[in-house]
Amino acid sequence: MNKKDVKVKTDSYKGVRDFYPKEWRFQKWLFWQMAEVCERFGYENYAASPLEYTELFEAKSGKEIIENETYNLVDRGNRNVTLRPEMTPTIARMIAAKGVEIPRPIRWYSIPNLFRYERPQKGRLREHYQLNVDIFGIVGIEAEIEVIEVGVEIMKNLGAEENDFEIRVNNRKIMNALFTRFTTDEDAVYELSKLIDKKKKISTDNFTTAVEKILGEKASEFISVIEKFSLENCITFANAEDIEKTKKLLNTLRAKGMKNVIFDLTLMRGFDYYTEIVFEFFDTDPKNNRSMFGGGRYDDLLDIFGKEKVPAVGFGMGDVTAKNFVESRNPKMLEQVSKTDVFIAVESEGLIENADGIAKKMREDGKNVEVDYSFRKIDRQIHSAERKGIKKVIVVEQRGVREVDLVALNN
Repeated sequence: MNKKDVKVKTDSYKGVRDFYPKEWRFQKWLFWQMAEVCERFGYENYAASPLEYTELFEAKSGKEIIENETYNLVDRGNRNVTLRPEMTPTIARMIAAKGVEIPRPIRWYSIPNLFRYERPQKGRLREHYQLNVDIFGIVGIEAEIEVIEVGVEIMKNLGAEENDFEIRVNNRKIMNALFTRFTTDEDAVYELSKLIDKKKKISTDNFTTAVEKILGEKASEFISVIEKFSLENCITFANAEDIEKTKKLLNTLRAKGMKNVIFDLTLMRGFDYYTEIVFEFFDTDPKNNRSMFGGGRYDDLLDIFGKEKVPAVGFGMGDVTAKNFVESRNPKMLEQVSKTDVFIAVESEGLIENADGIAKKMREDGKNVEVDYSFRKIDRQIHSAERKGIKKVIVVEQRGVREVDLVALNN
């Protein structure tokens, strides 16, 4: 077949998105709402390549993620490489590489693209952008309190009211104590933790059946504990210090005005590297009733590099769930206007010099200016400016220069 006869399809790869200028304007607005809050709290922006050695994720992200949910390849040098499914192992690697050269405490944020090989569905794609907020070097719950505050302020930037979302908190140490009460088998503990993590995504019957397969006759008691126990009740199996720390976190957040924070014994968070407090922001809208983002403490992640132990807390907030939230609460925010201030419509080729001179002066004055060199009919050029969301048009024609205010024209 002649190469000229081959028609390449225009569809993008399954589970990823093309961002045309209109959509990318919203993405830039969303990224700024995130970045503005992070920088207000003193966090610095960083970046890294999406390619990492596979062993980095194998060490701490969990077997299931690497085997079933990542894009892996072997390069020409016979090295195993993975497209990053998350950013936390990367930031840990970067900090381990520089060590004490970086002043503590370390407050960093990034908004990279991440990749997961999974079935695309609402709120989950094969490629998405994610805000990552991390603080290293703080042992106390002040770190958890601060990053949760950052999350709350971002939600406010997105137009959220307090009753629009719920902050759920748990402690992995409490959960580990609960598992030990019912089983000491490591595989059973692993299966239970993964099962609880997806509890809200499966039916009650399926959850009960799965627990029975793991714990047998102890299943009903286990289910009763995770569904009915308050934080205070956990004293029957958990360390008092862990309970008090969790209680202090909840009370401090409430004292700071976060009345929508609760203790949730079924909250696990999926990653294996969380060591203590975990938290989650949950959308309360019945139409979008799901986890939006979350995180927790991971004090042991630098151990895989043979470096000093550095306490750390962080969270990740995906752009897809953030957009879904904005769409359900404040859809007008999706329509971000063009950053171009002025559109110059040019009647004919002989007027280019005049048009360029006007554009040059306006750009020097800090304006964003687009010049139309198509020489179409002026009405069609003005229509293009209107479709692009540009509010002001300067028409350069033989009879002179005039200004068209599209906002006034359409009101």
